[in-house]
Amino acid sequence: MSTLRAVRIALMLCIAGLTVQLLTSLVWSPISFIIFAAIGVTLVLAGTLVFVWTVLRELRHTGAL
Repeated sequence: MSTLRAVRIALMLCIAGLTVQLLTSLVWSPISFIIFAAIGVTLVLAGTLVFVWTVLRELRHTGAL
């Protein structure tokens, strides 16, 4: 996977997670909190991990790390 593609995937995951969190914040109910915590936070965390993994891989590839 190329660096640019991995960064795009990370960005899409974070945007999707933040969108889920925003939409569930508009409705206050127990199920909205579960969706917020289970899906929204998971997508943002996955996007962050993909981004960090990509940066570390690129740093190792260039010899900076």
